[in-house]
Order: sequence, then C-alpha cells, then structure tokens
Amino acid sequence: MRIYKSNITISIPQDLNLTELLHRSGEPNLHPSHLIAKDSLTNRSLTIGELRERAGRIANGLKTSYSPRDSSRWAVILPNSVEHLEVVHAVLWVGGVVCPINHAIKAEEIGHALSVTRPDFVIAYGPVTAKVLEGVDLAARELKDSGIVWDVPEVITVIERAGQYKHFPDDFFVSRKLAIPHYNDTKRFDISLRTLINLATIHLSSGTTGKPKGVELTHYNFISNVYQMRAHDATQFSRDTRVVAFTPYAHIANTTLPLFLGPFMGMMHHAMPSYDLETFGQLVESNKATSFQGVPSVVLSFANTDITTRYDFSSAEVLNVGGLPFKKNITDRLMSKAPWRLNQAYGMTEGAGYIAYQRVCDKLPEGVVGRFVPNIEAVLRINEGKDDAPEGGPGEMWLRGPNITRGYAFNPEANKSAFPRKGWYNTGDVCTISNNGVIAVVGRTKELIKYKGFQVSPTELEGYLNSHPSVVEAAVGPVWDESQLTELPAAYVILKLNLVEEQDRKRALKEIHTAVDERVSGYKKLRGGVWEVKALPKNPTGKILRKQLKDQRSGLGSLNRDDRRAKL
Repeated sequence: MRIYKSNITISIPQDLNLTELLHRSGEPNLHPSHLIAKDSLTNRSLTIGELRERAGRIANGLKTSYSPRDSSRWAVILPNSVEHLEVVHAVLWVGGVVCPINHAIKAEEIGHALSVTRPDFVIAYGPVTAKVLEGVDLAARELKDSGIVWDVPEVITVIERAGQYKHFPDDFFVSRKLAIPHYNDTKRFDISLRTLINLATIHLSSGTTGKPKGVELTHYNFISNVYQMRAHDATQFSRDTRVVAFTPYAHIANTTLPLFLGPFMGMMHHAMPSYDLETFGQLVESNKATSFQGVPSVVLSFANTDITTRYDFSSAEVLNVGGLPFKKNITDRLMSKAPWRLNQAYGMTEGAGYIAYQRVCDKLPEGVVGRFVPNIEAVLRINEGKDDAPEGGPGEMWLRGPNITRGYAFNPEANKSAFPRKGWYNTGDVCTISNNGVIAVVGRTKELIKYKGFQVSPTELEGYLNSHPSVVEAAVGPVWDESQLTELPAAYVILKLNLVEEQDRKRALKEIHTAVDERVSGYKKLRGGVWEVKALPKNPTGKILRKQLKDQRSGLGSLNRDDRRAKL
C-alpha cells in the first residue's frame, strides 16, 4: 500500500495516564491558581490547582462509597459545566471509564446509548433524571431482548438533587485525595483477558453506518492527541487562549481540548450549556475570547448578523471550522467582522479528536483541511478498498496512528466493517493528499448525513419511518440547504395503497413527519421534509441507492412538489 505520513514524528509515552497528565503542564511555570474553566450554568470557576485537588478528593469518596472495580463504566449525562470537568477527572482517577451522553437527547436515544455502553453507574444532571431513568428502563429491555445480562446501574445526581439519589460532589467530597494511579502500559490490550485498565472513554459515534456505536478510546489515544496537537502548533493552545465552549463536551469535537489539552496547556474554557447567538456574544465580550470554533451554520451567523459590532470581538485570533464551503463573498464578509484568521480542522470520534489541523504559519488554498498531526499514517484506496488510488488520490482514506481507536465496544460486526485491515480505520471520506501533505475532503462514501456538525444516521430514521402504519417503505437521504450551509435529513416514503385521496396522503405525510420528529433529538429532525414517492432507487440486490434519493424530488414537480412535501 502507498502510505502517506505526517512530516513530523514525536515520542509519546505509553506509561502516562490522563490523571498523571492532569498533574503535568505543557506550559512552564503554570501556577496552581491559573484559571482553566468557568461556566454559565452554575457561575462557577475553576483553577488548575482546584481541579487537581477536588477531583482527587471526589475520586476517593467514590472509591469509599462504591469500591468500584477497575474499568467500571460511568455514564456522564450533563451539560457543559465546571462540574463536567470534575466528574470526568474523578471517574478517570478512580480507574473508571467515562461514557459521555448528551443530556439534551430524547429518552429513547439515551436508552440506546446506555445499551451501547452498559454502564455500572450513571451520573445525571438533576433536571433530566426522570428522562434518564426512562432511558435506563428502555436499555434494560433492549439488552434483555438481546439475551444480554445488565445490572441496573447506580444513579447519582449532579448540580441539582433529584429524589433520594446520592449527589455529586457533596456526598463524595472527602478530606484526602486518592493516590494518583499509574499504569505501566496504557496502549496494550490483552484481548484474552479483556484487560481494559487502559480504556478512558466510550464515546458515541455512528461510525460509518447505523445507530450510534461505542468508540473505545484509551488513555494512550487521548495522551497521543494532546501530544500531537502541542507538537503540531503549540501557539494555538496556550495559557493565553480563551474559548467560549458551546459544543457539547459529550461530543468528541469538544472533549480533547477543554478536558485534557486545555488543563495541560493552561487554556481557559467558558462552558456554555446550550448555544444561542446573543448569549454567546455577551460571553465573548466578558471573557475577551481569543479562539472560536463552530460548524459552518454558526460561523455563517457571525458573517450575516451584527453580533461582532454589538459585542467586543477585538481579542479574536483564530476561528476554527471543520469543512468551510463558503463562497468568497461570504468569506470576505466574515473576515471583516473581527481580527481572526480562518483555520481548517479535520477529526472524528475514532481519532480521539483531531487528525489534521491548520497551523498558524500555514497559507493554504480554499477547500483543504490542513496537514496531518504528527505520527498519522494514511492510505487512499479505490475499488472497494482493493487497490491504491492514483498518487495523491482521490480515494477513500484509511488511517493508522496512536490516537486511532482500537474499535467499538461490544460490537465485533462494526469492527469488521470499520477496520478492513488490521490497524487501519476506514474513515469513509474520499480525500486527496497533496505532495506536501495537505488533505482535502472531496466526498464521502459513508451514508451519514452531517447536520450542522452532528452526524445523523439514515438507517435510524428509517427504522422510525418504516414502523409508521401509513408507510410501506421509506428511505432517508441528505438535501443541501445553502442558506444554512448544511445538509438536512429528508425522508422519501411509499404510502399504503388505502390512501387514495390527495388530502388523505397529505395528512399522512404530516402525521409521519410529526411522529418521527417527536421521537428524535433536534438535530435529527426531518428538516428536509417528507416526500411521497412511488418507488425507491435500488441496486439489483435491493440496497437503497441513497445518492439517487435527491433526484426523486425533482421528479415530483408534475405532482405539485410543494404540496407533496410535509411542512411543519
């Protein structure tokens, strides 16, 4: 295979865990009083010294209360907050595995997440405890139906008390810290013994297809990504960096920086529990934010509103975006709004965060996403992975490196699909790689829909659609919304033959649309509409050809296309 490599190779320690990293500093003379976190949920702030002290004392309280086994799994279901940092580091300190779940998703989705991660403990944001308990019941039924034994987890509330459950951190805050753990090898995995002591998190990701899967990320994976990012361009991650962080900490796009790299380098993250533009502007001004991140639709709001004139954005230095499909006039308008520079990034859950990143010194053409971080290797494959692509691509990109996951939890079939060769992860992205190592993503072979940075699984939505009594068969595919610069999930359904009258079919489409949207989180809603079709495009073996679904809409013009679409 033709292998493309990062032009930088670094040494990464295999005997360093994330609790030990918490007690180190990538910046010289970082004082314990240095502020690393604030939030808008509880209005707390946290220094690096306080995090080290508090996480260690809480970890000791958890050990005293529960005597958890090594590598016990802890679901963490709460908004961005100072408490989120304390929870994660206390769990890692006590030898646990963190299983982050977005607190804002539906009970049914929480249930699936719990069935994927199978936690021993659940640390839940008090106001959503009832929803979490419903999710626990759903997960127990799902696992039981699959013949899997799962003991109902211990529930702990956080931030607000609920019921008679123990509360974090109050009920676990003891006078002394737990001893800092040490593992001789945070990379090795003994599959015969299922030795998981080096496992740090099970993050949810749809991978290449299907419902969310549990990505196993080790201490070594995260340590590697921290070291990779610092070596790649330390100037972007320093004690002077200030970020208003609204992307959920449960999402890998906002895990490595605020939870691990940030404390290590002294970065300050103001945790924003949910995003709205006005509050964001206020927090940018009060924090004198220097570094920004966002999906294209959020970045578009910076260009198309007066937010940067009504609030002080004068400290802005860099605006990080993953995939920037802006036209030049929008880019020019955006650049006139604040003294930032645009920075491209490329990453994934399976890479513990970041794979490629644009350095401050890089002057790159439009449409590329920067260079590989150190120690990454890639191949570009064609013909269903059988052959190398022509030099430079395009081809489907497979990756190998110290930050790449070893696989999915409890899911050998997903591992077989995602790792076509031992050690190589298939990203599903079609890429080119220039002769000086710059990556461009030119397409995707996988079928996930990307709505404002979130991954939406078509098969998950199809499961809901096909269970509706008015639907014979359904398929889901993306439509592009230029006004928001994002893909939207759109459904194409064949209706039951008993729906003869036009008004009955219209009503059915609206009912289908409502029924699905009520069962899923906001980012999964069918914003591209629900469309009636007479047939779905399929190959000779019966597989739905999703790339051809959008062509179905153009064929509905003679049937009054706007009426066929169920609008809410």
